[in-house]
Amino acid sequence: MRILLISTNKIRVPRPALPIGVAYISAALKAAGHEVHMLDLLWEPRELKAVLSTLQEIKPDVVGIAIRNLDNLTFIDPVFFGPITHKIVQCVRKYSSAYVVMGGSGFSVEPKDMFQYARPDFGIAGEGEDAIVELLDYLQNGTGSLTTISGLCYIDANTGYFHQNPTLGKVNVKLLTPDRSIYDPRYFEETVAAATDLTRDYQPAIETLQTKRGCKLHCSYCIIKKTEGRGNRFKDPREVVEEIRMAMLTNPMVREFEIVDATFNYPLDYAMEVCEEIVRAELNVPWYCQLTPNAVTPEFVDLLERAGCIRVDLGTDSFSDASLEQLMKGFDMAKVVEVDQLLQKSKVEFTHCVFLGGPGEGSRELRESVLAPTKYLKPNQIYANLGIRILSDTKLQRIAVKNGLIEEDHNMFIPTFYVEPELLEDPGTLNFVRDTYLQNKNWYLWWGLKGQDLYQRSRETIKRVDDMHKEYRHAMQGVEPLILPPVKAPIATQVRFMPMPQQAPAA
Repeated sequence: MRILLISTNKIRVPRPALPIGVAYISAALKAAGHEVHMLDLLWEPRELKAVLSTLQEIKPDVVGIAIRNLDNLTFIDPVFFGPITHKIVQCVRKYSSAYVVMGGSGFSVEPKDMFQYARPDFGIAGEGEDAIVELLDYLQNGTGSLTTISGLCYIDANTGYFHQNPTLGKVNVKLLTPDRSIYDPRYFEETVAAATDLTRDYQPAIETLQTKRGCKLHCSYCIIKKTEGRGNRFKDPREVVEEIRMAMLTNPMVREFEIVDATFNYPLDYAMEVCEEIVRAELNVPWYCQLTPNAVTPEFVDLLERAGCIRVDLGTDSFSDASLEQLMKGFDMAKVVEVDQLLQKSKVEFTHCVFLGGPGEGSRELRESVLAPTKYLKPNQIYANLGIRILSDTKLQRIAVKNGLIEEDHNMFIPTFYVEPELLEDPGTLNFVRDTYLQNKNWYLWWGLKGQDLYQRSRETIKRVDDMHKEYRHAMQGVEPLILPPVKAPIATQVRFMPMPQQAPAA
């Protein structure tokens, strides 16, 4: 079958992220014998025009729409990507008879609501490499059953019920290598560093890879269990090193690489095995990763340095013990200070990534946590967000309901943030935060912070988010809701084979 994959990500901060998820899907499809074409909307100023022209040129049988994020996750300056995704689906519907399949982490975190809103033919929640191949086998040959495909979302052709299959999270990570041929060459141009990167003046070309999938941490806001699964599955460290070597050999423009595991050093023993293999192979390539302070030891920091790691982003999340407990991080400020001091003694640059105003961080606690780094820490950079994006089926959602921020039936599909309510009524504390971040040249909160009244900006955000919810309710007026099966009905019902559609004439 002829497949068009569309990457919808438009976020360029802190730098354009390689669409590695789409690359994994492309590799799986090509291995199964399908013809794959790629459209990356990051580089298209007129998205729908690009979709239309590509549809006319490719004439695909199936269009796969990859959604990396529902929104930009930024309380101070929220942007919702649902409308452009909906328009892309409408464009495909109008100018093609191809099946529309949605997937990606953005779809996976709120699959039912995204399906209801955009109305694709199918959606895949969670890992998609096996699922997309099984789905295409069904559509092309009538083999298999929709009911057994991991994470598949669809409307039963017989009953009209909407179904979401369980997400199995059993993709064999050892067999995964992304199809890097789909990457636009512009990802690898050396550019001026983004405003969010306060440690360097330029951004060299990088490659990315995963060493494992899944996570066993229990952070209260996290949705990794939806996108990758709760348990860990690992690549052999030798395979990791070989993938790095081949990626850089294939693309001489690449100067650095990034391990994009949600948390590289958990479990610690596996991360150390990867580092030891990099040292053993004499890879001699600069790289960086994301770490949890949970699992940082003197031996690990030494090994990171010897393996060529030049930079780590720490998922510190807060400088307040009260908030760290609510976020279920599994460590306290004493551990943060210990890790900070270990990294200070190394050549590895490090950034503390934190949320401000999360659960348990009211006005007094926030003032204390904002001042804590000046007293106890010496990172190369602090990267902060005011508030935390709330998503469904997380402990953070339950905390927000308990604390009266949202109702139990609140729609998490539209941007919704946790900020302690007393902060939003406290201009003194919010502007204290603004002033403190502006006074420290290696602290980042928001590119437009200078000259802004953070209290007033927060009030504008509340209105803006409220308008997004109103616009969504207006857009959904008259739209038939998805019908779920009766509670006592079997979840897995047989679905009729749907023959291949005929191609629509070119517009």
